[in-house]
Amino acid sequence: MHRSDYAERQLRVMQQIDEDHTLTQLANAWLNLAVGGSKIQEAYLIFQDFSEKYPMTGLILNGKADAKDPETLANLVVCGLHLGKSSSRYLSQLKLTHPEHILVKRASSAEDSFERAVQSVA
Repeated sequence: MHRSDYAERQLRVMQQIDEDHTLTQLANAWLNLAVGGSKIQEAYLIFQDFSEKYPMTGLILNGKADAKDPETLANLVVCGLHLGKSSSRYLSQLKLTHPEHILVKRASSAEDSFERAVQSVA
């Protein structure tokens, strides 16, 4: 849906209930990542705080940009596409390390569909 305006409203409601709750902080970090710019640093600090409070998880590491995490690789692919930059390196790495990831499956399906369309026109 990618509605940061709606997410901001929901975050304000969560903050009114309990600003320091883990889920509120996590939602805040995710929103900051979605908004970008100077908010990226705030998101990083929230994930840094999580890593000091809780055992390390893929979610926390992904938030701090664990380069080997499949979600981080998938995020790099998508960000590269949105920015008009090549993301083939990250997609190749994701295909090699996590062939069952949903992004790999969908990319492969799209490639197959494209090849069938090309062959039907040729």
